[in-house]
Amino acid sequence: MTVKQMKNTSKDVAVIGGGIIGVCSAYYLHKAGKSVVVIDKDEIGKACSFGNAGYITPSHFIPLAAPGMIQKGIKWMLNPQSPFYVRPSLNVDFLKWLLSFAKKCTPQHTLASQQAILDINLKSLELYQALHQEAEFDFEFHQNGLLMLCKTQQGLNDEAATVMAANKLGLKAKMLTAQALKELEPNIKLDVMGAGFYPEDAHIAPYEFIVAMKNYLAAQGVEFREHCEITGFTTDTSKSEICAATTAIGEINADEFILANGAWSPKLAKQLGFSLPVQPGKGICISFDSAPVKDGAKLECRTPFILSEAKVAVSPLDNGIRFGGTMELGVLSSQESSGISHNRIKGLTKSAARYLPDLDTTQVDPKEFWSGFRPCSPDGLPIIGRAPQLANLTLATGHAMMGLSLGPITGKLVSEIIAKEETSLDLTPFSPQRFG
Repeated sequence: MTVKQMKNTSKDVAVIGGGIIGVCSAYYLHKAGKSVVVIDKDEIGKACSFGNAGYITPSHFIPLAAPGMIQKGIKWMLNPQSPFYVRPSLNVDFLKWLLSFAKKCTPQHTLASQQAILDINLKSLELYQALHQEAEFDFEFHQNGLLMLCKTQQGLNDEAATVMAANKLGLKAKMLTAQALKELEPNIKLDVMGAGFYPEDAHIAPYEFIVAMKNYLAAQGVEFREHCEITGFTTDTSKSEICAATTAIGEINADEFILANGAWSPKLAKQLGFSLPVQPGKGICISFDSAPVKDGAKLECRTPFILSEAKVAVSPLDNGIRFGGTMELGVLSSQESSGISHNRIKGLTKSAARYLPDLDTTQVDPKEFWSGFRPCSPDGLPIIGRAPQLANLTLATGHAMMGLSLGPITGKLVSEIIAKEETSLDLTPFSPQRFG
């Protein structure tokens, strides 16, 4: 396609970002009868959506900005192998984000946010279930719940409090003893005191889901432009609208634009003249066809689990098992983002071995680790809604660790916003205008 042809091409909606949020937005916009183009600077689904744990998590109703996180962050800054690490930085946007995050780490914010976070997760779970039942495309989906494994008495006490809060919100969570865990998962040896169990949670293979949805949408006429980095925008200041997105090979015109570019959304927001309070939180993972174990041992399970104190997620998938975790804030430059810290890898593998004594960490190759960036808002809630600055721009970012979980509902909400319909949920808690 020539530059001239591209300039003459126009769509109803241009979705910027080809991860879980962008692809789901394209799906529901297509279902609403819109012509759609999805634009990504890399390959569709190969950023944060590629290697995450794949959890669909009604259980994760407590925001990242929660009481005690600042104290933990300061303590963990002294340990580069810790599950949550803040890289020292003098970047002004990062310092503003940290200040805003610190102000939200209160019991009041946590209590005020829980119902909204739970509601949006439950709506997304319903949409995943509906998508799985449709014959349009196939993907791996398991609703086996989620275990929060606790190794210490303090961890057990904290999880019991979360289970109690979950029950008050209507979830069917419960605590399990070590013996009950053994009965639930007899093929895996766990060195833990007990666990919280959230039976409504589910999990998928994230990249498989995105590829299946992309293939379906492409066959339906949705256009995908990969390796197509946006370098600027043409705007109409008299109408406060975006006219076109500029790329190296021409302009992409659309009536509406969706900014669903994850951790890279703030860069494009600046090109459009406004600030978006999202910071990248770097996570890592490693996948195995079968987990390396010591002689005669097995590491097989049906239920995904999180090593609670260590913040390591373990996901059983049809084609293997995945370990992932850590949150590293303050990784801002492309040079810093290109590699994975040996300390982060060592911290994850050491933590996993403490809970899983049969895991043979000597067989884990650090070169096999993958990293991705979660887009983190300062209050721990996603940013979904019309951009106050531009009449035809909708924001869909800031999902942090819940991007995969909230993909379908975010896409549906975006389509409802574009169609000027009543939204499936009250968007006030997620409004971009909440940051002033």
